[in-house]
Amino acid sequence: MLEQQQKYTFVRSMSSLSKREKWMLLVPVLLLLPVFIWAGYWEWFQPADWKKILESSKVWQKTLPMIFPLGLFAIAQGGIQWLNRSSKLVIDGTGVFMEWPSDSVFAKWKFLQKRFAWDDVKKARYVLSSRGVVLLSKTNSTLWTIRLKDWKLSSVEPTQYAIKPAEIDLLGVFRELDIFEDASKDPGQFDLMKHPVTRSILLGICALLVYCFFDSTMQQEGWAFFNFAYLLPHVIFTALATIVLAWVASAANKRQPPPKGITAFLVVLASFSLLVTSYIAGIRINQFAGGPLISAEYHRDGSCENLIPVDKSLPVVEYTHKTKDYWCSRAVDEVQTVKVRKGLFGHYQFDLSEQDREIGDFKKKSSATNVPPANSKSH
Repeated sequence: MLEQQQKYTFVRSMSSLSKREKWMLLVPVLLLLPVFIWAGYWEWFQPADWKKILESSKVWQKTLPMIFPLGLFAIAQGGIQWLNRSSKLVIDGTGVFMEWPSDSVFAKWKFLQKRFAWDDVKKARYVLSSRGVVLLSKTNSTLWTIRLKDWKLSSVEPTQYAIKPAEIDLLGVFRELDIFEDASKDPGQFDLMKHPVTRSILLGICALLVYCFFDSTMQQEGWAFFNFAYLLPHVIFTALATIVLAWVASAANKRQPPPKGITAFLVVLASFSLLVTSYIAGIRINQFAGGPLISAEYHRDGSCENLIPVDKSLPVVEYTHKTKDYWCSRAVDEVQTVKVRKGLFGHYQFDLSEQDREIGDFKKKSSATNVPPANSKSH
């Protein structure tokens, strides 16, 4: 244990985001990434399409609620970094505490300060995977996680001439205190397949992905639209299923619970799998629980990108620039037969396998006619 008069002062260093902060930024990107990949495949990045999207008020009404939390988090994170920039961590013989200098505007805000007396420390662990020291209080079960890379040594009182300040780090000071548990386990060494909770979640995710792969390759029908109204039921189902899964995972095996960070990561991963499964399985459910598959008459429009139904109650078939050449080769008044099914909640789905086959044959013929002879020379 440190001598009563020994005092170490650490100041904030330029540190990167924590794992939790990275995930909070990464999750919105992972949600939007499949949309951009899908949009890139169908060539939705044309200037005319972007202009139409940006000028639509409905698009902004639906995207702003999703962008606002991310912007709010970025502002809050910047504020926290600015708040902590002038803080200092002091370790002496009585305990460890974080405070602000007396000339700082935050010095008057006592609730921002953190203090742990050594007599009040119930448990202390060093977590190798996150390189942090975790302190748990005896009195109020307060948990304080101190990341080592956030702090660098500023001063030592009294000055130790025998030891260079560069050789003193925060972990070394804590080790000198001899407060760590010998039997503490690092979550980085946790075996996912040996614990029943994490193993069950992993096997469930694998089963969902296998189902999605096989069902998506076998079914011929697809949703009529890819918009918020068609996604909302799947989002609601996924949210409810995720809450139930999180509750079951936290309640199961309380005697030897898995690390909370690992469990939370697997629950988030399972949530993405549930969303994809719900979207794909919803098509199959609509196929059996919805109305019959009918053949309806359609005509292409002047832009050669949409099929307009004769029956105005049916949905429009939206195509992209990839199929423009094919539809322009068909007359405007030519009848196109499209198979339509009205499913649950009034959501339509199409069976466009015949159209896809004809478009594929057209592209093969077009590419064959545009290929120059093998013995021809370019000039």
